[in-house]
Amino acid sequence: MPIARMFLDWSQPALPAAVDVLIGRYAARDNLDLEDVILVVPGSRAGRRMTELLVERAERQSLVLLPPRICTVGRLPELLYESKRPFASDLVQQLVWAHALRTTDRAECRRYIAELPGDDDFGHWMDLGGLLKRQHGELAADGLDFAQVATRGSQLAGFHESDRWAFLSGVQKLYLHQLDELGLWDLQTARLFAIEHHECRTDMDIVLLATTDMNLALRRMLDQVADRVTAYVHAPASHADRFDGHGCLIPEAWQEARIDLDTDQIRIVDGPAEQADAVLECLASFDGRHRADEVVIGVPDEQLVPQLLRRFAQADLPARWMVGRTVQETAPYRLLQALANQIDRGRFTDFASLARHPDVERWFLSQGLRGGWLTRLDDYYSDHLPPRLGEWLGGAESTAVLRETESALLAVTSDLRGDCRPLTEWASPIARVLLAFYGDRVFDTREANDYFTLRALEEIRGALDEQRAVPGAIAPPLTAGAAIELLLEQVRGTPIPSPPDEQAIELLGWLELPLDTAPVLIVTSFNEGRVPTSANSDLFLPNALRQQLELIDNDRRYARDAYALSALRASRARLVLIAGRRTADDDPLEPSRLLFCADPETVAARAKAFFAVQEPAEEPGSLAAVWKEHKDRSAFVVRKPPPLAKPITSISVTSFRSYLACPYRFYLQHVLGLRLMDDRAEELSAPAFGTLVHAILRRFGEDDSIKRSTDADEIRRFLRHALNQHVAEWHGTEHLPAVDVQIVQAQARLDAFAQWQAGWSAQGWEIVHTETPGGKEPATLRLDRNLSVTLRGRIDRIDHNAGRWAVFDYKTSDKAETPQQTHFKSGQWIDLQLPLYRHLVTSLEIEGPVSLGYIVVPKDVAKTGELMADWDESTLAGADEAAVEVATAIARGVFWPPADPPPRIMSEFGAICQESAFQPLLEGAEEEEPA
Repeated sequence: MPIARMFLDWSQPALPAAVDVLIGRYAARDNLDLEDVILVVPGSRAGRRMTELLVERAERQSLVLLPPRICTVGRLPELLYESKRPFASDLVQQLVWAHALRTTDRAECRRYIAELPGDDDFGHWMDLGGLLKRQHGELAADGLDFAQVATRGSQLAGFHESDRWAFLSGVQKLYLHQLDELGLWDLQTARLFAIEHHECRTDMDIVLLATTDMNLALRRMLDQVADRVTAYVHAPASHADRFDGHGCLIPEAWQEARIDLDTDQIRIVDGPAEQADAVLECLASFDGRHRADEVVIGVPDEQLVPQLLRRFAQADLPARWMVGRTVQETAPYRLLQALANQIDRGRFTDFASLARHPDVERWFLSQGLRGGWLTRLDDYYSDHLPPRLGEWLGGAESTAVLRETESALLAVTSDLRGDCRPLTEWASPIARVLLAFYGDRVFDTREANDYFTLRALEEIRGALDEQRAVPGAIAPPLTAGAAIELLLEQVRGTPIPSPPDEQAIELLGWLELPLDTAPVLIVTSFNEGRVPTSANSDLFLPNALRQQLELIDNDRRYARDAYALSALRASRARLVLIAGRRTADDDPLEPSRLLFCADPETVAARAKAFFAVQEPAEEPGSLAAVWKEHKDRSAFVVRKPPPLAKPITSISVTSFRSYLACPYRFYLQHVLGLRLMDDRAEELSAPAFGTLVHAILRRFGEDDSIKRSTDADEIRRFLRHALNQHVAEWHGTEHLPAVDVQIVQAQARLDAFAQWQAGWSAQGWEIVHTETPGGKEPATLRLDRNLSVTLRGRIDRIDHNAGRWAVFDYKTSDKAETPQQTHFKSGQWIDLQLPLYRHLVTSLEIEGPVSLGYIVVPKDVAKTGELMADWDESTLAGADEAAVEVATAIARGVFWPPADPPPRIMSEFGAICQESAFQPLLEGAEEEEPA
């Protein structure tokens, strides 16, 4: 007896139409008895919605509902037969596949696997096991094994992979044999066994609702219970020849099917931003005629989701993306990832990443640890660049807080330290660590982060249970870090649906749309490759081989999407399809070929419209218009500094350069004390490298036994010893590779300095002062009769020779620039450091001619030496005037507005100053009338 087919009226969505039929078939008197019905739907969301509709209709018609058993297509087979053995979990299957491959002859493996992992490379063996598991699952779902691929593929012209598939067939047999030894059953194999031995049976009615693309194994199972099966096909009976006996699509019948779309149902726009705008314009055009639950946004390309959510938020419209987040995007996942890295690699940056995790920080506070560890961590790393934990540099007092955080983390994760153990023995220690960080936390699931954290912990708990259940015979010996990495692989892509929100407009993937019930549908990304999708580059099963094997191929994908669009067009009160011309990366896009399932004239008109220059809309709807009015403005306002509580009376001579570049950035850096801090550096920054060289040169200038030497070799030995000593004190015995290179570079520069210094001393020059802050009386700069400021600064070096004085600043930048180059630009002072040194020198009671200059220690060591400024008294007087002007502005609190264009220095404040914004919004500017 064949499966019965029933065609549903597709002038309405499939689920309400199915409810009508079910009530007509199963309602009797006051009851709607569906207890003996298995209702099969393509996805779980459709199942939940079907339950809601049944409840609503039963209440409306005063029926007592006995609900059906609702399941997805993927879960139906296990309701049709009784398994003889327990099923192997996904993790066990992957482990056994990896084990089967590892126990296959290595020489034979190397013939077909170019890069075979080493024995201890567990991660790559698992990757290979997962790859074979996926191929096995897809093929077995259509009743095929690897040997059949080799046989049937050989009949395909140009097929040269028969030997590879024959080899994989041997691995497949070994996999099934090893599962058999474990007393477990492969899910797909169990289904094929049930089919082969005619074990499928049921005493319930099976209703297939819009299951238009089922695999061959399920169809064969349904054939054995065909007298209990009815396929509800969401299409008119006139389309019966487009569906087979199971209610599934016949791909060939849909290849030339026409889809009559109206011109006003199609929107062609430019890029992702314009697609989001078009969605808002459509919503605005409704003028509030539809509730949120009556509108759905289809998103075939998930990369557009962030853009849409951002636009909705700017328009004050609540929106809900069905996926929400994946486990990989949640706090527990990131904590475990940081923990695995810290255990396996032990790098200082891994420790810092773990310590700065918000949930670890919360735990630190609960343990009573002193605050400020994050700032200290960044400072410590910037100063010392340690490659790993184990050696704390600097004084005990300065690192006390850091030692406390290390001890606390090592204590709470102590169960995860040690040698390899079987995988099954790590599940409990990992769970205990998570319990330590999350066990006493009260979650409020109404708050988004709490909701996703709790759901992620539930998924991780399930994955840990899978690890505990792995049979001991195949439980690999692993470190805790490797066990955590495997755990993360188990849960990485698991979606966590967003929490329900009745006020939000739903964003759904393309495959979810046919069984949605909203009367208004706006579909974005209606482009080729998104709708329909194509897969032509599958490493194992390219499209031609898929067609030979009768697996899902591009023709079946096209038929699925052509049918879906036809059903949506027929069943929705309003349908809008938005196609973009380009991606966010400016790559060109093609329109979906489903737009061209029409007569030749229409096809030509649509092609012309897509590739023509688009004219801007005349009058966008009210909602979009409100948003467009502000869309070119930054939502971040650059705030004007408030008046200072006390005037600034002391200024560093080096900070004048900052003010001349940008008064606002000066305020951020020198008044608020903001600075960039992170632990991402892999080498000494330019300032840190300069500090290193300066430290060695300071030691040289302060040592009376060497600073007067005219022997270059003697100076060189001293500098090298000082460099090694400083590196040991500040960077320990182990360094990052790039730091080792920089130490060698510093040594080369210091060697060149030794050669120059010997000649300089031979000329009679003697170092008198090194890094002096000034004399007994502070240097001042008189601004007017009632106002003056103190100048602060340390002069790197002051030399004397026969009544002459030379004031030097060490320069370690790669390029050797003269004082004129660094202090002037386009005839204007851009730095006043050297001229202001004159004022610091006066407090040292120095008499006689004073020269200003640099001792450059550049990348090109041949250019090492002194570069003196040739400024006359008139030029220096101009510098003093500029300094008075700058100091007066600082003393009066003038720090506004930010420089435009932005200066080349202080780039770390670019985000605060909205450098990348097209029109940065400055405080006060939002009240100005547009020009």
